[in-house]
Amino acid sequence: MYDGHKSHASIDWINLAIEHRIILFTLPSHTTHRLQPLDVGCFGPLQTAWFNRCDEIMAATGEAMSLRDVVKEYWECRKQAFK
Repeated sequence: MYDGHKSHASIDWINLAIEHRIILFTLPSHTTHRLQPLDVGCFGPLQTAWFNRCDEIMAATGEAMSLRDVVKEYWECRKQAFK
């Protein structure tokens, strides 16, 4: 799955996909910000959960998240977003 903008595919790339029996699915050019499934269904909600958690920590402590808590907090956000 890829953005159909002409700069993102070459005939060599397409032939390689055909040779390896890979089906290419093209999204319309300049629309992936709205249509790309992973951005809309997965990473958008993850980004929202992450920003919300960062805001919650800042509101509760008056400080940014500590570096030692980043992984723990990320995994909690990931669990929320990837239901």
